[in-house]
Parts: sequence; C-alpha cells; structure tokens
Amino acid sequence: MSEHLVAIAIWLPVIAALLCYWGRSYKARNVIVFLTGIVLAVVSVELFIVGPFDYQPTGIFGIPWNEIITAADFGLMALILYIGFKYRNSLIMVLTLIQVVLLVYFDFVMGGGHAEISPNFVIDNLAIIMSLIINIVGSLICIYGVRYIAEHEEHHPVPKSRQPRFMFWLVIFLAAMNGLVFSNNLYWLYFFWEVTTLCSFQLISHDLTEIAIKNACRALWMNMVGGVAFAAAIVYLCTAVSGDALSIRYLLQTASNSGVTSALLFSVALLVFAGFTKSAQLPFQSWLLGAMVAPTPVSALLHSSTMVKAGVYLVVRMAPIYQGTYLSDLIAVAGAFTFLATSVLACTQSNAKRVLAYSTIANLGLIIACAGINTPMAISAAMALMIFHAVSKGLLFLCTGTIELNIGSRDIEDMEGLIDRMPVTTKIVAIGVVSMFLPPFGMLIGKWASLEAAVNLPLVALMFVMASAVTALFWIKWLGRLLEGRPGVTKPPAEYLAPHYIISLGGLALGAVVLGIFAVPIMNHVVAPAVQASYQITGLITSGGSIIGQSAFKTIGSFTAWPIFAVLLAILVIYRLIPKPDQSSVRRVYMCGVNTGEFESSEYFTTGDTATELCLSNYYFTAINEDKFSTVINIAAIVVILILLGVTVL
Repeated sequence: MSEHLVAIAIWLPVIAALLCYWGRSYKARNVIVFLTGIVLAVVSVELFIVGPFDYQPTGIFGIPWNEIITAADFGLMALILYIGFKYRNSLIMVLTLIQVVLLVYFDFVMGGGHAEISPNFVIDNLAIIMSLIINIVGSLICIYGVRYIAEHEEHHPVPKSRQPRFMFWLVIFLAAMNGLVFSNNLYWLYFFWEVTTLCSFQLISHDLTEIAIKNACRALWMNMVGGVAFAAAIVYLCTAVSGDALSIRYLLQTASNSGVTSALLFSVALLVFAGFTKSAQLPFQSWLLGAMVAPTPVSALLHSSTMVKAGVYLVVRMAPIYQGTYLSDLIAVAGAFTFLATSVLACTQSNAKRVLAYSTIANLGLIIACAGINTPMAISAAMALMIFHAVSKGLLFLCTGTIELNIGSRDIEDMEGLIDRMPVTTKIVAIGVVSMFLPPFGMLIGKWASLEAAVNLPLVALMFVMASAVTALFWIKWLGRLLEGRPGVTKPPAEYLAPHYIISLGGLALGAVVLGIFAVPIMNHVVAPAVQASYQITGLITSGGSIIGQSAFKTIGSFTAWPIFAVLLAILVIYRLIPKPDQSSVRRVYMCGVNTGEFESSEYFTTGDTATELCLSNYYFTAINEDKFSTVINIAAIVVILILLGVTVL
C-alpha cells in the first residue's frame, strides 16, 4: 500500500498535467486541479501516518527504470539545447553540451552500472516533511492558478489561450518535486532536478514578452551551472568512492562509520554548490528576482514549495556528511552573508514582489546557514524554517497577485490604506506578514533556534542578529502602509473573492495560524524524528508547552509559546471591546497652517511660497544603489564559494 502512495504522488500530477493540456475547457481544468490537489494532500498526510519506508520500483514492460531515466535525461538535454538554439543563448548551449558530455561519459564509457542501486526511493522523515510542503502548499497554489491565469489573460489578451500550457507546467512541477525528494539514487535525483529547471523556464517565459524570455533564459543558464556541478559530482563519486556511490543512504552511512574522505567531501561540495544555484543564493540571486515577471502562481510556487526548496533540501540532506569540516563552517558563513545582504536589499524596494523575492533569498540563506552550523539544534531550526516559510511566503505571494489584479500595481506605496479598499485580502496579508517575524509564529521560533545554535560562531551569530533586525523593518513598513487610514472613507466596500482565491488564501492563512498555535507539537512530532534519524539527539525538545534547545551536554535556552498566545488573545479581546472611531472623522495631515487652501487641501507652501503637494511614503534607503551593492556582495559571495570548493581539495 505504501509503495502505491509514492507512485500516486509522482504519476498523478503527470496525468493531471496532460489532461490540463489536452482539455481546453476551463471547467474541466477546474475539476482536474481540484481533485488532484485533494488527492495529493491526502497522500502526503497518509505518508506521514505510515512513516518511513523504502521503495524499489521494478520498471515498465520489462524495461528497467534506470534505462528509462537515462533516455529521459538525454531527451531533456536535447530539449534544453533546442531552447538555447531557439533563443540564441550561447551560455545555455555550452552548459547543456557539458552536461551531455558528462552523461555520455557516465552512461557509455563508465558503463552506467553505478546507477544500479537499491532502494531507488527512500521515504524518510525529511522526505515526508518535504512531501507535505509540496503537496499541500503546492496544490493550493495550483488551485489559485486556475482562476488567476484566466484573469491574467483578460488583462493581457493573447490570440490563442495559453492557459492549458500554463497549468501543464505548473502541475507537473509537483511531480518533479515529489520524485526529487523521494530519490535515494543521485542519478534519479539529478533527472528530477533538471526537470524542475525546465519547468521554471517554461513558466517564467509564459507571457512571451522580451523581458520574460530574457529572465527565463537567465534562470535556465544559472540553474544549468548547478546542473553541471551536479553531473560532475555524480561522475566523480563513481570514480573516487567505492560501493553504492550514488546512494544517498550509503554515503551518509559511510561518512558516519568510516569518516569523510577528501573525494567524498569534494563531491558533496559540488552538490552543495548546485543547491546554492537552485536556491538563488548569492551570487545567483538575479534569476529568482527576474522570475518576478511571471504570473503570480509561478512566483508563489517557485518561492514556497518547489524549485528553491529543492536547493536547500539538498544542502540539508547532505549536512551529516560534511558535519565538523571546514566546508560546514563556510556554508554557515555563506548562508548568513546571503541572509544579511539580501535583507538589506529588501529594505530598498517598494515593489512588493521584489521585497518578497529578497526575503525568500534571505530566509533560504538562513536555512543554509543552519545546515552549515550543523548541530542537531541548527538542523531542527532549518527544517522548521522550511515548513513555516513555505506556508507564509506562498500566502504573501498569492495575496500580492490578488492585489495587483485589483489595483493594477504591485508597488507598496500604491497600497496605501488598502484596508479600506480590500479589507479581506488586507487582513490575510497582515496574517502572512505577522507570521513571518512576530511571536508566537513558527518563523520566529526557527530564527530563535538558529540564533541559539550559532553561539559558537560569533560572526554568523552577528549576521543573524543584524539581518533579523532589518527583516522586521521591511515587514513593518509594508504592514503600516496597508493599515493606515485614509480621509473620507466612511465604510469599507464589500470585497469579492473568487472561490479559488478563498480556498487558497484562506487555506494558507489558516495554515499559518494553525502552525503557529501547534508549533510545539510540530517540532516534537514532525521535526524531531527527522533530526534524530541522522543525529544522536533531536536538538529541540518540548516540555510543558515550551521548546528547549538541546546539545550533547546541556540545554541551550527555551521558548515558551503559551504566554504569548495569552497576550495576543487579550489584545484581540480588548480591541473588540473598545469603541472604534468613525472613519468619517479621519482628516488629512495637519500642516501647521501653511495649507495652500482649505484644510482638506493636500498642498502646502514651502520656501519661497512655492506650492508643494504633500507626499507621505516609506523610506527606502535610496542611498544604497541596488546594482552597485549587488556587484559588491556578488564578488564577496564568489570569493566565499571559491574558498568553499577549495578547502575540499586541499
């Protein structure tokens, strides 16, 4: 029975994607995506209930799966090479040809027998956590996408509807991610890895505008850089490591029992580098920022439950192998640096999607830094952040898309007083924003745990503190703009949300709240088993509603959630009881009597009696030039990565 769950998780989205592509009916796509989402969510929960197990698929019509994967690999490379020729992108073509050469060498010169391992699928606790994220959050985003892309085409008319194609790539993304996280065979994982790369290109380029194609090509070649590193790691592992060199389980056991050889460490460094490219870590952040030109469901899916999560998953998956090495320390520094630098850049943005993009890159950097700190407590923090971030960030992207469809802008300054125009959506945004940085939500618990875990790495801890402070700044700026009152508004209008939006936004908002309320049992029953499977202790233990940090010798701090919930509940009760001012009493800002006309005027006299329009806005640190600052931090990141790869060779 359990094996069937794996097959359903991978094959059902493939079948549903094909039906979405062939079915030209909007209603048919609705039914297909809704039913697929429900089944995938149930399957992921059932996998959690069943618990860890192994699965060795047999093949189709007598053809071994390794041969099918090999053929699919070359077909995938041929398609990507065609894309490079079509758009005359030499980087895509060169990087694809390098991978083809590596695959030919592996499959035909080395014989390809190294890929014959057992089991090919290992569904352990970490894979189950990822499955829950992919199939619940991802399904809600796909449901949102059915309605959104129809409205998107109303705003951007096309001669022939591209909705079937869009939903095909959106849904098949889930299949690729499920296959990726279930794979114990690195050769199989590589195939699914590159499928996600192709999916991202197709989705980012959906509108076929010049900027969309340009950014999609950038995303493709940057991720192909990681693909080259991944393919090189596969070849090198099979030449330098004896035994089942492509079995992740075997590599973890070898590192635990016999120690880490320089060959194994270098191979893992290449895989970590591939994870950096996929998760848009410095200096590869530009592909994820460019992906913001895509329709909102693409941004939400890339940032929450797919693509970038694949990168951090691989880094966390390999963490027990590089524990206690210089590589581990450098990964911590690289992740913390990305966390700090991109948090600063987020403060300079007024475009909501770019704020969310930089925030995503920053939080992924935090997760990678935790993997680099590489203690049980740090790994617990990394896994917790992966869960909580997926829900909150998916919610915020979908809300931003809904706002953009209604007001025609994604600029935070244009969202002034949005509570009066879109009260329901604004309240949901507020839940998402608050869940990203305030207690007692899970993101704050994860950040607390990461800071506690970093006590022995002062530089990393310092960057954590600075980045967390900056993070609070840009969230508060956005939230304040949404909630401020506007003169002349007497009663908020009724806001209509399509059923798809209610299900997706409501489901994710409810998920963010529920995850916050049940953070303690989630840490105890979901995160702790995954950490304990690879480390001797869980890193975080729970007692009486508190989360307590744990090292091999002592406890390290604690986080008690229930008093915070009590305070929040009291605040809500008081807010409901106190009388509210009449909205009609809201007036314009008092300008000390230098108004140009009546009090309601928004102009005032400045130096030389010049009439000037009053402008109230957030401060965006314009002195920090994004392009110049990005150049500096990218150079620094390249140096760190070169050192990271270099220490494994020396």
